Order: sequence, then C-alpha cells, then structure tokens
Amino acid sequence: MTTAFSPLITSPSLVHRRLTRDLTLLVLLLISLFLILSYFYSKQIQNDISLSIINSAKKLVIAKNNRIFEPISNNLNLSRKWAQLESLTTDKQDVFNKRFIPILETLPQISSVILASSEGKEYFFTKKDGNWLSRHIDPEKLGTNTAQWRVWNSNNQLMKEWQEKTQYQSQNRPWYQLGLTTDANTPIKWTMPYSFYTQQIPGITGVTSWSDKNDISYILAFDVTLSDIAQSLSAISVSQNDMSFLISPKGEVILPPGNKHIVMGSSQDGSLYAPGNDSDNYVIFDSVTNWVNNQSPLDQPGSFSRNNKRWWYKFFVLDAYHNSIYAGVIAPEKNLMDIFTENIRFIIAGIILLLVVAVVMANVLVKKYAHQLKDLPKTSISKADFANEIYELLRLGESETLEFKSTMRKNLKTGKNGKEIEIAWLKGLVGFMNTSGGILLIGVNDDGEILGIEADEFENEDKILLHFKNLLSQHIGLEFSNFINLIINKIDAKTILVIECERADRPAFLHNKNEESFYIRSGPASVNLSISKVIKYIQNRY
Repeated sequence: MTTAFSPLITSPSLVHRRLTRDLTLLVLLLISLFLILSYFYSKQIQNDISLSIINSAKKLVIAKNNRIFEPISNNLNLSRKWAQLESLTTDKQDVFNKRFIPILETLPQISSVILASSEGKEYFFTKKDGNWLSRHIDPEKLGTNTAQWRVWNSNNQLMKEWQEKTQYQSQNRPWYQLGLTTDANTPIKWTMPYSFYTQQIPGITGVTSWSDKNDISYILAFDVTLSDIAQSLSAISVSQNDMSFLISPKGEVILPPGNKHIVMGSSQDGSLYAPGNDSDNYVIFDSVTNWVNNQSPLDQPGSFSRNNKRWWYKFFVLDAYHNSIYAGVIAPEKNLMDIFTENIRFIIAGIILLLVVAVVMANVLVKKYAHQLKDLPKTSISKADFANEIYELLRLGESETLEFKSTMRKNLKTGKNGKEIEIAWLKGLVGFMNTSGGILLIGVNDDGEILGIEADEFENEDKILLHFKNLLSQHIGLEFSNFINLIINKIDAKTILVIECERADRPAFLHNKNEESFYIRSGPASVNLSISKVIKYIQNRY
C-alpha cells in the first residue's frame, strides 16, 4: 500500500532531470548507431530501400483492395440472407431486379448477378447500354436449350424480350460447382480468374448457396470484373516508376483497360493475359516470368535485370479473395539509389534536426506527463475489451485506486435521492486526484456485484452527463474536468458508470455546505486530512 506521505515525491525535479538525461543519451546513441550503420552498409541500404518501397506498396495494395472488396462481399452475404427470407426463385424477376439494380449501380465492379437452382433454372442480370439485360433459363417453362432475354429500363419496366437457342448450362460453370461447396463455416467462396461467358471479360465470381424447404439448392453469384480493380491498383505509387498489378495463381497477368495484351485460351479454360512481347508492359511480364521460372514462394522478394537495370518484385495473396487471386508490385533499384545519393545531405541534416527536437520534446514530455504515465495502469481501462476489464476490476476488489458505489444519487435503504450518496462518491474523486488517480465504478455494490444505476431513474444518458457535470461544478470545480473521464456503458444488460481519474497537478477540494475538505486515498478509503496535514502534504507533493 502506498502511504500518504512518501519522501520520494519531495524532489520530482531530480527524477525528471535524470529521466531527461537518460532519454537524451538513448536518442544520441540510437542516432549515432544509425549513422555508423548507414556509412558501413550503404550497399545493403540500397536493397533495403527497394524492399521498403515494395512492402509499402504491398500494404497500400492490400488496403485499397479491401476497400473495394469488402462492400462486394458484404452485399453478397446480405443478399443471401435476404433471398432466403424472400424465398427468392428465378421466377421472381421483378423482385430480383428491384433488389440488385441499386447494388449494380453503386458497385460497378460487379458486372452481373446470377441466381441458379439445382433444377437447372437460372436468372442472369447485368447492365447493358444504359439499360438492364436479363437472361432466364427454365427447362420446364421455356424448354431445353432455350434462353429468354429481356431488356429493362432504369425504372425496371420491361422494354422488349426474345428467345434464342443456347448450349449454356449453369451446372457446367466453375462458379456453380464451387457454390455447392459453401457451408456455414465458409458461406462465401471465390473462383479462380476466368473469362465471363456472356461479357467475355476477365473476372472472378463470388458465390454463396442455400437450400429451401423442398431441398432445392440455390446458388447466388456476383461476377466481379478484374480489369477495373487492376486499374485502381495500378494507380498506387510509393515512389517513381514502381508498379502494382493483379495476376492469377497460374501467373496470368490481369492488366488494366487500355493496355495491349495477348489473350490465350477461352472462357471455358479460364486463361487470361499471358506474358508476351509487349513493349509497354515488359517489366511486368519479366517479373512474372522470373517468378514462375524460379518457382519462388509467395511473399518473398526477388529481382531480375533488363538492359542493365535491376528491378525488385514481390507477389502475394489477396486474402479477401480466398487465394483465388494474387497481386504483384515491382520497383526499380537504380532510381531509388540515385534518390538516396542525391539527398544524403538532407537526410543527415534531418537526423540532426530530429536529434535537437527529440532532446527538447523529451524534456517537455517528461515534465508534463511523468506522473500520468506512472499512474496510467491504475486510472484507465481498455475500451476495446470493456467487459473483461470490468470483470477483472471486480475480481480485484476495492483498493487505493479502485472504489465501488451502488448508485449515483439514490439511497437504496430509503428509496429516495440523497445528497449524502452524491457526496460519498465525490469524496472518492477528490481522493483519487490528490493521490495517485484511480477508477470509480458506480452501479456496483461493495461486494463487487453489478447492480446498475437504473435505480437512479435517469431519463437518458444526456441527463446523467448533465447531472455529473453539475455536481462536478458545484462541489469540485470544472477546472478539474481535464483529469476526469466519464464512461457510460452496459454490462450484463445493466448500465454502469466508469469514472477514470488522473492524478491532478494541483490540490483538489470538496466543497459542501460552505466547507472545504481535502481528501486523499489510504487503502480502499478516502481520508479527510486536517489543515496542518493538508499544508504539509501539499508542500511535499506539488
């Protein structure tokens, strides 16, 4: 237990000076070591910079891809749940269109939506020349090898329709077979890249499935074009001349629109753009060829040379697509080294400036936050793990830095609001601020049982905040609000208040009935000091 009068706090300036000195020496040592290593390992630094650019580009590619992919995956998951609730079938075309027109308009990466059943029925829906195009296959109503095409306007009104013979069957498509393998643990899966049957453009298909009460299986599929995603990723640049692009696990390059390329295979085979003699993209093709020929593992950097110029590359999985698609980044080495050489004086000057700033800031921060940093574990809880944090505090029980109160204003014995209830926990706040900080839990009794503050009968959280602010202003002073943080949250369906108190940088007094009282914490209690002890305590502390 920490005593009220500790001789260690009589000379905080000495501790601050020592801490500032040690931090300064540490900064000097680290920067000196950096300069020495930079001098002796300049060649290694050249490679490190290249790899740093590669890794930075990789992070940007993953982050941007996730921003593109997450709404697509979320909409596919939500659409499955909606389709189950609506008992959606391929015959409910009007309902289908109303659901997916907004999705296709807001997510242009989705080129089409498909609903197929184990009965051999299918409904395909996509945007076409400013209108909407659908294909309906129903062997029972339309006959075998027959597709009914319809054109809908932007208001979902039928404009024209026709029928044509087709050998297309959804059961033979890769997305359909994959959809049958989804389950509760993996409700969504993605195909490998291939060319779409109708649009003949490269892409992948996300699928999900369910069964109705008649054991008929349904596959819902989103066709996602890769060219637009490749275009978005190709715009990422960390430094001059680095490039980002998409590839398939087979090493087939997916180039953005406007690039020349060699198309191999067919829609059934799923081949895309294979490396060839394309002068505009030879660096991309060279990196892929080098990676394939060397059978290098994913996420391992590699390099190759062309025309006396060295390039670094790295290929990695885009996890959002469940290993169905990779990305690659490449960057030139020589250009990066030139930049480093040209700016070496600027870099050294920047390091010296950082040294000066570090010394000054270390001194300032140590003086300002030394005691807050010391008390931090006792005066705050993690918001990310709120429930477990509270349970841990309840397990520890009341202490010098932790106190429980059942209510904020209601006397549970009389059933009426009582000023003595408010003053009781206000004493704890003053005691915490005058000692080492702490946490006050309101809505918890002395035994650590969660009661909640529902007995206080506040109308809403705004009323709680207003009442707390008024009490703080009336009995302690709003100038101390910087040291206090109020959290309102529920645990076990009961509302509790968590009041986090930091150690104050000035004495805090409790004002009540024209009297001022000075409290400190001693064990699990707040102790009222006499005037003489208050003077001595303040002299030793501040």
